[in-house]
Amino acid sequence: IASTLLALAQGNLDSTGGVIVGVVALVELLGLVVIVRRALRADAALHNPMTTRRPWRRILMAPLPAIRRDIVRVQNLPYGEGPRRNLDVYHRRDRPAGVAVVLHFHGGGFHSGNKRREARPLIGHLVSQGMVCASANYRLRPHVGYEEQIADGLAAIEWVRSHVREYGGDPEQIFLVGSSAGAYLSIDAVNAGADGIAGIVGRYGYYGDLVPERPLPPTLVIHGENDLLVRPSHAREFVERLRAGSSRPVEYVELSGGHHAFDLYESIRSNAVNIAVERFI
Repeated sequence: IASTLLALAQGNLDSTGGVIVGVVALVELLGLVVIVRRALRADAALHNPMTTRRPWRRILMAPLPAIRRDIVRVQNLPYGEGPRRNLDVYHRRDRPAGVAVVLHFHGGGFHSGNKRREARPLIGHLVSQGMVCASANYRLRPHVGYEEQIADGLAAIEWVRSHVREYGGDPEQIFLVGSSAGAYLSIDAVNAGADGIAGIVGRYGYYGDLVPERPLPPTLVIHGENDLLVRPSHAREFVERLRAGSSRPVEYVELSGGHHAFDLYESIRSNAVNIAVERFI
């Protein structure tokens, strides 16, 4: 906008080429307006309070990471032997005690990804509100099969349950958050025997043919209406299976204009999701 206005003031848009460039800039501006309007609908879809304050400094800085001086990250803590069987723990510097705990599993189609890619805005928000968060790696295909991956998920949960008091967390309040393939892992961890999970959040999740084989905790499923990797219809079908097989609350939210991995950076939409997950917990 600034460069176009400057060109207009200097008379550089008088030529045919200048007019074309000006029209292109106007179309881009209108497109950005549409994108922002769609993002602003996320709060209503998620039933967030309309008085929500947004972290505009961090949103406008994206994709540059914003420094949060009140958060401490303890890196690469092993929950098992071998490569990729490690996690990062995040806690507030003043370390409040007895708080809820969030364990995040990353996406990547079970073939790629790492514990520092997705959910950075979410982890930063939840820890700033006093919670303890952990984000776990797990072994990837083709080096291991799914049996080893779900074993890693269970081992990470047990590590968190055994050690989270050291960082101020309450082992009786563990919530699982999964991104894409990590959402599948979070649900199936309960199927595979993980007990004492207080709730599950799936964000742009892949769920395959998952059905609840054991009683699931309350679950929040958030998906983007424009997700091209995992169609919204796939998420809706999973939620129907979940509701049919579970007596606990299952909430589904579809975000206008949302794509896959909608929370890689701080944004209007990711901030709305952060607040909704905090409220769910």
